[in-house]
Amino acid sequence: MKKWKIVAIFLVFTLLAFYFGNFGFGKSEIHSSVQSGVASTKNVISKEGFCVYPDSKFGRIVAEELQNRGYKVSFLESPTECDGQFLAVWVDEINTTYSPFIARGSIKVGAVYSSLGRPDHYLKYLNATDKERELITFVSDVDGEMQAYLVAHVTDSSKGLMSVKWYQEHLMDEVAKNLINSLVNSIEDARQRK
Repeated sequence: MKKWKIVAIFLVFTLLAFYFGNFGFGKSEIHSSVQSGVASTKNVISKEGFCVYPDSKFGRIVAEELQNRGYKVSFLESPTECDGQFLAVWVDEINTTYSPFIARGSIKVGAVYSSLGRPDHYLKYLNATDKERELITFVSDVDGEMQAYLVAHVTDSSKGLMSVKWYQEHLMDEVAKNLINSLVNSIEDARQRK
């Protein structure tokens, strides 16, 4: 009888570790793409640092990636004008098929950016009935401003030993890196067109 209790406790502990733990060992095969659109005027001005909205799990991962690249980051509680570059980020969808040894998943995220810290494009997107159309049809109408939208998609197939939490964060980390790479490249391109 004692052996069954020990086995049951071990199994419960193992299941909890794979569900609540944050560990992963193995390798991943990742495919990614980023769709973006940029509207800018001449003489683009970029404020210092980034204001990230919303303060969510994915928002914190994006902010951490920006900080790792040397940018100052602050969070916004609502989409309002800020003293930095405005960046709204969100997760459109995340799908995973998980076992402790093999996991497959995909994640699609969106972002809206303003070099002058203006949330106008994002607010129009939020209030639109046709969100997809509003996201991609916008015009930069303020001198010195660059606005952009980005839609990033990552698919992944991982093998090894991993927890659910680690795998979901792995997907968000990968898509955040791709999103920031594309945004930084777009900002640099706009600056060089001066």
